[in-house]
Parts: sequence; structure tokens; C-alpha cells
Amino acid sequence: MSIESPPPDGAPNPIQRALNRFPTRYRPALFFDAVSNVGNGVHLVLFPIALVVLETLLDAEVWHQAVLASFFFGSCLFGLLVTRIGSVVPMRLLVTVPNCVIGLLLFGTMIPSDGATWFTLLIGATFLLKVFQQVAEMNMFRMLYPDSHRSAAVGLLRAVSAISGLTVTITSWWWFALWPNWYSSLFCIMGLMLFSSAWYYSKIPVPKKNIFALEKREGLLKAFMTGCRIFFSDRRFVLYQFGFALAGIANHIGLYLVPRVMREEAGASDSTIRFVAAVMPVLLLVMTAPLWGRYMDKKSPMTARGIFNVLQIFAFAFYALGGIIGEVWPLFLGGAIHALSNGGGAINWITGSMYFAKPEHVSLYNGIHVFLTGVRGFIGPPLAMFLFVETETIGSLKIEGLGMGPWVFLVSAVLSLLGAIMMFTQAKFDTGPKSTA
Repeated sequence: MSIESPPPDGAPNPIQRALNRFPTRYRPALFFDAVSNVGNGVHLVLFPIALVVLETLLDAEVWHQAVLASFFFGSCLFGLLVTRIGSVVPMRLLVTVPNCVIGLLLFGTMIPSDGATWFTLLIGATFLLKVFQQVAEMNMFRMLYPDSHRSAAVGLLRAVSAISGLTVTITSWWWFALWPNWYSSLFCIMGLMLFSSAWYYSKIPVPKKNIFALEKREGLLKAFMTGCRIFFSDRRFVLYQFGFALAGIANHIGLYLVPRVMREEAGASDSTIRFVAAVMPVLLLVMTAPLWGRYMDKKSPMTARGIFNVLQIFAFAFYALGGIIGEVWPLFLGGAIHALSNGGGAINWITGSMYFAKPEHVSLYNGIHVFLTGVRGFIGPPLAMFLFVETETIGSLKIEGLGMGPWVFLVSAVLSLLGAIMMFTQAKFDTGPKSTA
């Protein structure tokens, strides 16, 4: 049965109803993209599941989690390479090949090792590759879907990946409780899902001509200087990135410490930690991503980001409260608010930069956006460890920190407040998207 024809009884199925909201010419791409995102759900949950494994199964130290978080967020430093490579290699290939290699690496969790350190390095390596898939997919969104339906399409795709990720996360919750010594088997299943995702994504119809190819390729240094010139000449985009960075580094500082605070300060059980840190964020993403996507098609990315930043303020305040008073319920409530914020924030992170870019600069703007995420993502987790611990030992190295403990979440709350003020101020004087300005 064709993806554009209703079932024989004439009643459209749920897939058909979702596709019918989009112009006919974009439905084949959306169909294969959606099926591919079933496997891509792994990307959505690999970081929180890995944090849970480190905290509850491998007896990891704070520095293991800090290193993993730096890999996860800091890998975005390589985002600009996608712009360069995508001018020579088909952008679709930069989505499929990394997925296959990441899938192979996940099978490496079965190799006998010393535990937390090997696991951290292996999963960290998958994050270094994920940035190529991530930025290439962002660029493909501009090619596959029109401005009028892009946020809705991304919201739908994120809902599909979130449902898949939720299934994986709930499975992990059950799996780790029953067979904790066989946690690597679940990561092998994730690897198979990524192989499937790559295959379906390769079926998306794309123009034969590489629209991201550069007519005149410059040397690396000259290309970097040209990119900097374009970036700094766009005052709106510079201000947007600065406001984004304030709340972004708040996440990079506070996010990975939540499982640690739940265990050490609030005495939460392993099951509760797994639910709050892994299951609940994906559950609320499933429920809210399509709604956020449709909402953001009507709002500027600055207004949307400002709303998400306000939600972050409350989330970090509850995290701090829970850690300070030693109770689980504020941490649970903070996790719920943070997950609600991230449901739309993930879409905003993907689509926001396109609002400012001319068509010929989409790949560059996305690359800059991801690169700047990597800069703060590389700095944030070690900074968080320094603020959080009194002392941390890494081999023979002893690090003296400020020992703020759960009070560190208030630093994230203040940064989120500053980011919200900047975003709402910029939205007030906004002149519209670059393509229509």
C-alpha cells in the first residue's frame, strides 16, 4: 500500500493522518525519516542511560561522569567539520555512516574491562561520532521540509524517536534490575537499532545535486576566517548565540550531577534514580514534543528559548532544594520541569539557527551553533566538578574543589535567568526570519 493512499476501508491510519498534515511532495521523505527515527531513539537516551550505568552499576567516581558529559556536550566542537565535509560528501551519508560506526562501538561494551573507565571512553567515542550525524541531520531538515512546516516535522520526528527511546529506557530500567551484569547486551540491541536507522535513512529521496557543495572551495584557514566574518557581521545571530550560551552552560554544569545528588544527598534508591534521570525525561518528551513543535512554528526561536529558560530556572531551584534538604520529591519535581523544558528545547536547538541564515549559509550557521555548544559543553562539566566537590582523586592527581555540593544548581538557575532576559529582550525587537526579512 502506498504511503500516500488511505487503507482500503477509507479510514486513514495514524501514520496517514500525521503525513496528511504536510504537503504531498514532502511526505515520502517524512515517512522514511520517521521510520529511521525509531532507531535514532538510541541517540536520545544513550547519555542518561550511560550516566545511570556509571552511577548504579559500575561504582563510578564524579570524574567519570564529568568526562562522559564533556564527551557528550564537547563533541559539538567538531560541528564545523560537517560543513566542510558536507561540501564534498553527500550530507545523507554523514547521517548513515556515523550511525553504523556507533552501532559497532556499542558492541564493544561486551569486551571484558576494568569497568567504569573503559565504559566511559567507549561511550564517549560514540558521542564524538554522533555530532556528524546530528549536524548533518539538521542540514537535511532545511533541504527536506519547508519553513512553514519544519518545526512541526521536527516535532513529529522527535516524538517518534522519543517513543522509541522511552521503550529502550523502560527496558533498561527493568533490565538493569533483573540482570545488572548483562547490561552490555542492552547496548548491543541499541547498536542493532542504529544499523536499522541508517538503512531507512538511506531510502530518503534527495536531489542528485549536492546543494551543500561549495562552488569555490577555500583552504581550511581561509574558510574559518570567512565563517567568522559572516558570523560576527550578523549581530542578531551573535546575540542569539550569547543568550543561548548562558542557559546552555547552565545545563552543562547541572545536568549530569542530578543522579549523584539524588544518591548522596537525598538517599534515593537505584530504581528512583533510573526513573528520574532516564525514564521521566523521555516520557515527557514523548508527550510534549509534537505540541512544542506546532507552537514554535508560530513563535520566534528567541521567544521559545526564553520560555524554556524560565522553566529551567524552576527546575534548577528544585534540584538545589532537594539536595540541600535531603529530600527526593523536589528533585523529582525539578526533573519533571526540566524534562518539559527539554521537550521543546531540543527542537529549538535544532531549528533555531536556521531562522537567521540565508539559504546558502544554513550549513555554516548550524556548524557555528553546534561548535559553540561544544565549547561550553567541553568547559561546563569539569567546571561543575570543581564547583561541586571538595576533593576528587583521578589516579595520582588530587583536585581541590569549592565543595558547593547541591548549591551548584543555583549557579545554573542564575545563568538560566540571564539567558531568559536576553532572549525575551531580543524577541521584542526582532525583525523576522532572514528568508523573509
